[in-house]
This record gives sequence, C-alpha cells and structure tokens, in this order.
Amino acid sequence: MTPLQGKVVLITGAAGVLGRAVVRKMAETGAYLALTARRLEPLQELAAELNLAAERSLLHAADLAAPEQAQALVDALAARWGGVDILLNLAGGWSGGKRLADVSDQEWQAALDRNLTSALHINRAVLPFMVKRGWGRIVNVGSKAAEQPGARQAAYNVAKAGVVALTQSIAADYRRQGISANVLLPSIIDTPDNRAQMPDSDFGRWVKPEELAAMMLFLCSDEAASINGASIAVYGTV
Repeated sequence: MTPLQGKVVLITGAAGVLGRAVVRKMAETGAYLALTARRLEPLQELAAELNLAAERSLLHAADLAAPEQAQALVDALAARWGGVDILLNLAGGWSGGKRLADVSDQEWQAALDRNLTSALHINRAVLPFMVKRGWGRIVNVGSKAAEQPGARQAAYNVAKAGVVALTQSIAADYRRQGISANVLLPSIIDTPDNRAQMPDSDFGRWVKPEELAAMMLFLCSDEAASINGASIAVYGTV
C-alpha cells in the first residue's frame, strides 16, 4: 500500500513530456488516474505504453480554456469514481517572441487562455469535490517567468504570475478544509523541443521532468500537509 492507494488523481496536460513523466510516477502509487489533454489519441498511446488498467484509468480529451469542457471532464470523473482527491495541473505552454508593443490582443488572450484561464476552470471545477471529501491536494505548474519575467514574452509572464496568485488564493480560501494548493516554478525543462530550440545549451543544467514528478508526488503526501500556498522554485542550475 502507498499513501495514494485508492486516491483519484487528475492530471492535465498528460500527453506532454512532463505529463508523461508525472503519469509514470503516479501509476506506481496505485491511484486511480484521470488523464486529459486536447487530443485523445496521445492519451490512448500513453495508456497502452504504460499498460494502465482500464478500470483504474480514465482518458478524456478537453480544452480547459472552455469552462464547459473543464466541467464536463470533472463530471465524467465524478460519475466514474465519485470525485477527485488530487489535481496535478500541467496544462499550458510557452508563447512569445515579440516585445509588448507588437503583441496583438488575440496573441495576448491566447497566452492567458492557455496558461491562466485553463487553470482557473479546472481548479474551480475540482474544488467542490475536495471540500465535500474534506481533503485535497492541488499542484499547479507555473514558471520561473512568474518571478523573473523574461524578454519578449509579456503575456506568458503575466499568465504564469496569475497562476501563482490563483494558487495562493485557493490556499487562503480552503486551508481550513483539508485542502492544500502549491505551485511549482520550473526554469527550462529538459524536453526534446527545448533541446531543438536551444541546441548549444548545457542540457545538464536544466530541470528534468522526473524531478518535477517526484516533487509533485511529495506535495500530494500527508508529510507535505503543512506546505500550502507555496511557490516552489525549481530552477536547476540555469
């Protein structure tokens, strides 16, 4: 038996490089896993690769920037297992390349929808179930950019700073109801895409997806119950 045996864990952004590492880690715990991404096919491939038992996994495609899709995801999860205990919210992604004066309204809104609005919708949807159970763990993924904004990515900087404020607000609102919410702030994550975009970098200085997955697992544990509202820098040695 592990501490998460029988818990219901929702992992968003599950088809990405970080998501796959987190799913692998959580699959070892005996938890029930609900996996979501924008497309179903990558989730099916991951479930087959990890040999996830059908009775202990739920695969659901959703665009979390749409509130009705986020709610439909959580409703499907509740119909299957009665609620959700843990949210690991990895959904999001970098966008940038322009200085602020050159960013269109559409580009600005797209970055906020992808990173902040999606976080609002899925966090809001799971909280009633956690309140009902009197226990819950939320880990959102922000970015180093929330504390140290980078150039030519203003919308991304603002969106990730919003994820930090959202997480801290949840911690303040629900701290007396057995729910903790924390946010990880990674720098550059060691992924194939990042290596391709920055081929001359020292990849050994970047954050490994497996390291983030291990930290998420710890934050879900009873040993981490007193960690609430924390913004945890995971910068590697960049």
